[in-house]
Parts: sequence; structure tokens; C-alpha cells
Amino acid sequence: MKRGRGRQSRADRRRDADLREVEPVDQVEEADEDELQEEGSSGWQTSTATMAGAARLARVGVWAALLAGPLLGAAALLGGSSSADAARPSPSAAVTTASGTGPAGFAQLYVQAYLAAGNGTENTVAPYYSGTLALNNPPGARTAATTVVMGSTEVSPGYWSVTIAADVLAHPQNGSATDTGLHYFQVGIEATGPATAGGAQQGAGSVGYTATALPAEVSAPSSVQPGALVYGASTLSSTDPAQSTISGFLAAYLTGTGQLGPYTTPGVVMNPVSPAPYSSISIAGISDDNPNGSSGSATVPADGTLRRVLAQVNATSGAGTFSLNYALTLRARAGRWEVYALDPAPRLAAGSAATVPSPAAGLTQTPAAAPAATASTATP
Repeated sequence: MKRGRGRQSRADRRRDADLREVEPVDQVEEADEDELQEEGSSGWQTSTATMAGAARLARVGVWAALLAGPLLGAAALLGGSSSADAARPSPSAAVTTASGTGPAGFAQLYVQAYLAAGNGTENTVAPYYSGTLALNNPPGARTAATTVVMGSTEVSPGYWSVTIAADVLAHPQNGSATDTGLHYFQVGIEATGPATAGGAQQGAGSVGYTATALPAEVSAPSSVQPGALVYGASTLSSTDPAQSTISGFLAAYLTGTGQLGPYTTPGVVMNPVSPAPYSSISIAGISDDNPNGSSGSATVPADGTLRRVLAQVNATSGAGTFSLNYALTLRARAGRWEVYALDPAPRLAAGSAATVPSPAAGLTQTPAAAPAATASTATP
């Protein structure tokens, strides 16, 4: 009887376990300690209810992993992108090089006003220089026929030393104007605003200029010895086929006689000087870059061969006959020379450079440091 009751008790417990399989996962109960003891205490032990609950937990875990996968991938992608952006160095802001164009132009206007000003008209200089000013010369005693900027140096950020060449005319009270030649004036100009206007800022800002003192007259820049050119001795030969090409080209270019096309390489486009400044031209000499002296040679080399020449020209107008030099590049084609380019300047020999006399003289005076005064925004 005890054994029968034991079987019944075990069956009841298994039936109860089957019923618990349909209960929510969080309500699954562990097997009784008696059942665990009867099935043994060694090995991997669990009840049917526990196995069913574990299966349901596994299924829930799989679905959770499938649903969470895309989200985790997106998070990883965003996180990786953020990390990459954080690791990637940001580009440094470009530094704008200070331009001396504005200060130089202001200095040019200042020198013109200064030369024309005199006692009683000091106010004409006020837009450029706000310091105390008392001029001794009579107004209009001299003027600038022309002014040219010779150079500008940034002494310190926003502070410039500018040298102006002026062709000065003297105006005596009793007499006609006299050209006194070129005079050179050095002035200190302080600039405010962005570096593109000569100031010290690396961004936008209001632009202003002021002179820090009256102009100082200085010596002329030193003359230099030019470098050697690639061209040899100048010759003129009727047997040189380049001579007719150069003569016809320059006649069309300077006098409007004929067209440029017949003398230029196909595809090269040039425009003549207009209006034509001369009535006629003649070739006084031709030198080229061939060390063996190809000038005067009646033979034209293979197509595509280049020849650099320097032509000496006498050009005639109603005012007289004037000497000119033209640096040209010629190109051989079909047994003739054609103008391939009008060179921007005569060509220097390799390794050649202008020679500066020693000791160097001229534009050596520069202010030592920027003053503390604030630049004026007055407009001339």
C-alpha cells in the first residue's frame, strides 16, 4: 500500500508539472526537494517544468537577440563614426598672408597731398596724418607729376614702411614750373583690419590707415648689373629665313600692316597693338640662343625645333624713330620659321642673376617698431 501511494504521489506531481508548463515563465517553480532526492544527487539534474521554462527562456532570448541586432549594429556604426570623427584632426584655419597693397596706395596718396600742401593748408594732409602739423613752405610750391610705389615692408603686424618715388615739379612764385627729377620718400603706415588689407586680423574687420609721421626723403634704390641673357651676338643676314618672319610679324603687330596669322604657328592667337603706334618698322639686328651661332643660317631644322631670338627694331612714328627689343620664340614648320610666342621678357642664361653693388645703398631705412597710436579710419 505504501508503494502504491508512492506511485500515485509521483504521478500526481508529474501531472502538476505538466499543468505548470502552460503557466507564465515567471511563475515556473522548481521541483520539490523530495523529487530531486529520489532522482539522485549527481550529474545534471532538473525537472520537466524547469526544462520547459528554460526552453521558453531560450526562445525569448533568441528573439530578443534578433530584434536587438540591428539596433546594436546601428549603435556600433554611430559610435564608430563618432570615434572616427573625434580621432580625425580638424583642418587648421588657413593663415592669410598680409598684403601691402592697401598701405602702399594710402602712402602714395599721402605723399601727393604732402608735396602740394603748405602753410595754411595743412588740413589737406589731415586725412592721412593726424599729428600736429605746421608747414613752412607756401602752398603749391611743389607738386608730384607722378608717383610710383617702389616697395613696402611689414615692420611688424599691421605696420608698414612704404617707399614712394615722385617726379617732383617746383613752382616758383615768379616763374614757370621746373621738373626737379625723381625724389624718394619713405613713410610709416599703420593699418587696421584683415590681413588682406594690410592689417593684423585673420578675419573680417573695418579697414583703416594712418601715417605715423611726415615723409622722410631717402636716397634712390641702388642700380644693379643685370644678369646675362641667353642670346649671342646680334647679326643681320638676308639669308636668314627668320628675318622675313620677324619683320612681317612685327610690321603687322606694330603698324597694322597685314595680318599676324601668316607669321604665327597654327593655333597661336595674338592681337596687334591697337591703335597702331607706328607707321613703319625695320629690323636692325637678330640674336638667338644657339651657342653655335645659328643666326644667319639659311637652313631651317626639323619641324618642331624651337629658336629663341631677340630682335632689335627701329619703329617710326610722327614723333621720330625709336628703338625697341622683342623677345620671340620661333618654331620650325614645313621649312620655315613661325612665331610661336611673344616672350614676356628676354631669357636669362642658366644660373645668371642680377648683381647688387656692395655695399648696398638705398632703401635701408625702416621704422624699428609699430607705435601705440590707433589707426584712423578717415577716408581721403
